[in-house]
Amino acid sequence: MKYNQLKIITLSIWWGAFTFYAGIVVTVGMQVLVSHIAMGFITQQVTVYLNIFSLIIFIIYAYYLNSEEVTKSSLVEQIIAISVIGFQLLLFLLHFYLTDLLDFEKHTIINQDNFYLLHQIYLIIETLIWMVVSILIIKEIIKLRN
Repeated sequence: MKYNQLKIITLSIWWGAFTFYAGIVVTVGMQVLVSHIAMGFITQQVTVYLNIFSLIIFIIYAYYLNSEEVTKSSLVEQIIAISVIGFQLLLFLLHFYLTDLLDFEKHTIINQDNFYLLHQIYLIIETLIWMVVSILIIKEIIKLRN
């Protein structure tokens, strides 16, 4: 199997899992629990695993890039892959700070202003990663077809 096929498969696994989680699981969870705070305490736990999964996927993608012949295009992809890994590491850090703003015994947010600001930043970064991965998948599919 060529590296572009492996790259498409690897990124598609992440894209599908993340999209399903963000679009379906979180939405249904909020409908069932009827509370974004209650759902937030669940997503706080799940996000740890999602972040680990994401980092592994992005490292595997970077490995596939590193195994290819170096061209101008692949150099740009390597920079993008390193950036995505960096942003994923930033999400780990933000998640740590967000967790610190939660009271798990009372199921409340300790400092709502700081929490919601950091949470917005977290969601923006996650959305940017999703968009970049979407573009990379499309790019790889086009490259494979040519």
